[in-house]
Amino acid sequence: MVVPRRAAVARGVVDMRAEPRDDAELVDQLHFGEGVTLLAGRGGWVYVQAEDHYFGWIPEGDAAAAASPNTSARVIVVALADVHERPDAGSAVVDRLPAGTWLPAQPRLDKAGWLFHPEGWIARDATARFDDLPHRPPTALDLIATAEAFVGVPYLWGGTTGLGLDCSGFVQQVYRLNGIGLDRDADQQAVEGRSVDAPIRGDLVFFGTERVTHVGIAVSDRSFLNAPETGKRVQLDDLGSRNVLAMRRYLPG
Repeated sequence: MVVPRRAAVARGVVDMRAEPRDDAELVDQLHFGEGVTLLAGRGGWVYVQAEDHYFGWIPEGDAAAAASPNTSARVIVVALADVHERPDAGSAVVDRLPAGTWLPAQPRLDKAGWLFHPEGWIARDATARFDDLPHRPPTALDLIATAEAFVGVPYLWGGTTGLGLDCSGFVQQVYRLNGIGLDRDADQQAVEGRSVDAPIRGDLVFFGTERVTHVGIAVSDRSFLNAPETGKRVQLDDLGSRNVLAMRRYLPG
């Protein structure tokens, strides 16, 4: 997980451009006070994701620092954290919390390394303090490292956690854990970001016949990680001769 910096639009209307220059294509407009996630910087411009999930470049001076969250809060940093009845790994598991779940700002700490959750106890090493997470824009390597943490998780239609994932839930969670928001379904994700002719690491690749029905995360121009179908698990597959309908990039490249 990484935590990109957040900012707020500092002028009445700010044009979002496809490239970091004033004469580039206008892709969206941002309004004063609207929140953005900063994903890159280049020559006085910043690459951002807006609240409506659009991506583009705005002048750096038009983004004001947003208020910092509670930096003493802790977050689950494993695919799935068990909540135990007592601060003892041998006690009953009463719940499970997925990666990215934020815990109370100052959770009660047991001397043996357990944190108290309203329903039970969580191993401290399954969490991290907000301040201890990397605070920077995500990279393709971050996305792949997060995706690999879910390898072996079973396919589950509608699933979005380490208990089970479907194809679009898998990629949505990988991006979310690195500060990037994507819509829930594959056909929605296939119109976000921008189209590319060949995938590089971290891009999404979309498959289907007449319409998009499947998505995976490119590891290279020849392979991708995905949650394939019922009865299988998140795994690495070859692109081979699959029918690719779209390839999209969400980072600046």
